[in-house]
Amino acid sequence: MNFIGRIWIGLLLLLPVIVYSQDSTSLNADNEILKRKEFYGFVRGGLYTGIDHDDKDKPYVSSAFSDFGLKIEMENGLNFKAFADLRFRYGVEFLEPVNRLDIREAYVKVNGKRWDLAAGQKIVKWGRADFTNPTSKISPQNLISRSPDREDMDMGNLLSTFNWYPSDHINLEAVVIPFYRSSVLIIDPIPLPENVKIKQINSLITNKEMFSYGLKADIYLKGIDWGLSWFDGYDPMPGIALTGFNLDLSVPIPVPVTELTITPYKTRVLGLDFETSAGNVGIRGEAAWSVPYISYETREYVPWPEINWVTGIDWSSGVWRITGEYSGKNIPDFTPATVDPVIGTEPDYARLAELLAIPGFDLEGYVRQQVGTFNRLYNYQLKRYYHSAGIRIESDLVYGKLTPSFFTMYNFTSRDLLLIPEIKYKPVDGLTITAGAEFYSGRSGSLYDIVDGFMNSIYVALKVDF
Repeated sequence: MNFIGRIWIGLLLLLPVIVYSQDSTSLNADNEILKRKEFYGFVRGGLYTGIDHDDKDKPYVSSAFSDFGLKIEMENGLNFKAFADLRFRYGVEFLEPVNRLDIREAYVKVNGKRWDLAAGQKIVKWGRADFTNPTSKISPQNLISRSPDREDMDMGNLLSTFNWYPSDHINLEAVVIPFYRSSVLIIDPIPLPENVKIKQINSLITNKEMFSYGLKADIYLKGIDWGLSWFDGYDPMPGIALTGFNLDLSVPIPVPVTELTITPYKTRVLGLDFETSAGNVGIRGEAAWSVPYISYETREYVPWPEINWVTGIDWSSGVWRITGEYSGKNIPDFTPATVDPVIGTEPDYARLAELLAIPGFDLEGYVRQQVGTFNRLYNYQLKRYYHSAGIRIESDLVYGKLTPSFFTMYNFTSRDLLLIPEIKYKPVDGLTITAGAEFYSGRSGSLYDIVDGFMNSIYVALKVDF
């Protein structure tokens, strides 16, 4: 951690103590026992079906699950609150057995007159846009979540937050993340060639160097809200590094055998967001400038610096709600890729034989470039500019018992398309029946073209809330 970062962290740790000493009278004024305890949750069962293109396009069940969720809230109504969200899942995901207990969130929050301090497993989401949040770097996501509830993609992180409200128009927030938890990449279930292996991050990385922090200021003005944020630490979306390489000489044409490892990288992100309205139309947006500490020129798993921007609107009328969004990005230091990605293209053994015939050819360096190109593909950095748009249309019918919706996002540059039609039916209080589909499509070699074989699905779920 650099010297400026250490100063910031020192100030973050001292600030709660200073404010606490100024406000300790209000905190200790009443030692009441718990005023409220609530226990609620859900039981859910469902399945995802897909098409097996390797077996005459036969339908099959790719995922089936039985979920139990329990939420607990406790507070004394004055100066503290505790919250826990526990999840247990038993079933199959992408034909792999699953039996896990997750502590999605479990934290304690202490309140003063103009401040609050929280610590534990918590989900922190920054930014105001609906579909894309380039300023949000605190909490990871599970991008292959098999759940009809899109918020289940959000994952908690062990962290501490401190919020100070010096006036009714300002909120200052500091977040400290001592360890690293990785997002689940959308390529995790991808079938790999026999000569390629990927080592995943299956738990917290507790290295003392994996320290991250974020600062955010929200300003609430008449007619418009602004937010300015700074993140310094390890991006929850890691890269892929080449960590092992050798040649298989047992075949006529030597084949490179590669070991890839999901690897975090440290970055800095300066963000700006806003929200306002014009009549019954809500308007919001974000912008972010991301600059990794390590150069992409020396580490294939590190993305290039980039500038992201998002703007969107939402409109409601009667039973209809429509949300639209445009997002874009620019790679200031862009240069075209010179090799194909290591994943997503068929090996060209004839070309490989030609390269091996060149005296002094560095095959390992060539494969490393291929890994770097795949990271650029995954991070949408194969072009200098990218432009995307998304829209969600939903309605409440039959007095709120029937909720059809349609969501789509399209990347005009990569031509990746996502479609999610869905319908929810609530025949009685507490019971929800959900049916929908996820459809991914892209041109040959694009990210969605790589994942569509296992992500395309039709799903059905039954849920009882209690």
